[in-house]
Amino acid sequence: MNKIAGSLMVALLLAGCGSGAPEPAASQYETATVERRSLVLVVEAAGAIEPVRTVELKSKASGEILELGADTGDTVQAGAMLVRIDPRTPRNRLDQATAQLSAARAKLTNARSQLGRGQQLLENAWINPADYDKLVLDAATAESEVVAAKVAVENARIALDDTEVRAPVAGTILSKRVERGQVISSPTQDVGGGTLLMTMADLDEVRVRTRVDETDIGKLVPGMEAHISVASFPGKSFAGTIEKIEPQATVDQNVTLFPVLISLPNAEHLLLPGMNVEARFEVARRDDALTIPVTALRTERDVATTAGIIGVAEETMRARLAATGSGGEPDERRSARESAASLRGGFWVVASRQGVLETVPVATGVTDLDRVEVASGLAEGDVVLVLPSSSLLETQERLQNFMRSRGGIPGITQTSQQSPDSPSGQAQQGRARNAGALPAAGPGH
Repeated sequence: MNKIAGSLMVALLLAGCGSGAPEPAASQYETATVERRSLVLVVEAAGAIEPVRTVELKSKASGEILELGADTGDTVQAGAMLVRIDPRTPRNRLDQATAQLSAARAKLTNARSQLGRGQQLLENAWINPADYDKLVLDAATAESEVVAAKVAVENARIALDDTEVRAPVAGTILSKRVERGQVISSPTQDVGGGTLLMTMADLDEVRVRTRVDETDIGKLVPGMEAHISVASFPGKSFAGTIEKIEPQATVDQNVTLFPVLISLPNAEHLLLPGMNVEARFEVARRDDALTIPVTALRTERDVATTAGIIGVAEETMRARLAATGSGGEPDERRSARESAASLRGGFWVVASRQGVLETVPVATGVTDLDRVEVASGLAEGDVVLVLPSSSLLETQERLQNFMRSRGGIPGITQTSQQSPDSPSGQAQQGRARNAGALPAAGPGH
C-alpha cells in the first residue's frame, strides 16, 4: 500500500505541474522483472461422495422374516443370502401345483389312449365322426391342462425361491430397514410398493458430485484429471477424472452453478457416501514461462492515466502505441478451454530500458490471476512498471459490488460501516478511487 500511495502522490504532483514536467525516474514506481516461472491455473469446488449405483432391495414374497444374512456396513458377494422369509405357504402351493400337474399328465395319457382307440373304431365304422371329434377335443383339453399345470408349478417354485432375497451384485450394505420377526409385504401385491429391506451399493468405485461456478465451467472438460481431498484423511489426495458435466444449471443465492461428476476408484473403501470433499482441477500449466504481474498490463483506456503518471503527453503516448501496433490480439486457433484459461486482449506495458520508459505491446497467454504468461513483446530480465489503472479500478468496483450482492466481502464490507460523508468514509472512497485490481481484458476475456 505504501508503494501505491507513493505512486499516487507522484501522479498528483505531475497533474499539478502539467505535461511539461520532467520525466521522473523509474525508481519512483513499483517495478517488476520479467522472469521465468511455472504458471498453474486451478479451479476448486466443494462436493460430496455418492455411490455410482445404488440398489434398493425388496422381496417379491410376503410373510415373516426368519433370518437376516447381512447387516449395515457388511460387504457381500453377488448371490449371497440377505433375507429369508417364512417359506411354508409358498412350499404348500408348490406341492399342490405339483400334484395337479401329475393329475393333468395322467388325464392326458388317458385322453390320448381313448383317441387312439376311437380312430380305429372310426375306420371300422363302429362310431360316427361326431363321437370321434369329441375324443379329439378331450385330448386337446387334457394337453392344455398339462401346460397350465406346468406353469403353475413353475410359478410356485419361483415364489418359493423368492422367500430368499439374495444380493444381485457384489457391494456394501448401506442401510438395513427390517429386523428378524417383522412381517413384510410384497411390492407385487401391495399398492404401497412393498417393504424396503436393504439398500446396497458397490463402493469399489464412487462418484463426487460438485457444483462449479459458471465463470469456471468453460475451463473444464470430461476426462480431465481431478484431485480430491477429504477431512477424514488430511494430507492424502485421491485422483479421479471428470465423468460428466451436467447441462442443467442450478441457482443458489444468485450464483449459477453447474453439477460436475467425478469418477473415483475406491478399492480400499476409504471414501464413503456422504463425505464432504474439496475438488481441485488443474486447468492449465506452463512450465518455465516468461511472466509478469497481471497488474502491469495496460489497455487502451489507460493511456491518459499512464501518460499523466509518467510525465508524457497523452498525444505522444498514443503516437507511440500507434507506431508499435497491438501485441495482444486473441489467437483464434486456441481451443475453447485454453481460451477460458487465458488472458486475451490488446495489452501493453510500460518498460524501463536503460533508464528510458517505453510503451511495449505484449501478447499474453495463460494466467493464474496473479501473473500472466508473455508470449511476445518482452524478454527475460526486462523491467516493467506497475501503475494505477482506470480499467483496474472499474474491474475492482464491479467485483466489490458483485461480492456485496452475495452478503459482503469478509473483512471489508462486513466490518466497515463508516458513512460516506464522514472524514473516514471520504478517505476510504479516495483510496478506492486510486486502488487497482486487475486490468479489463479485451474481447473474449
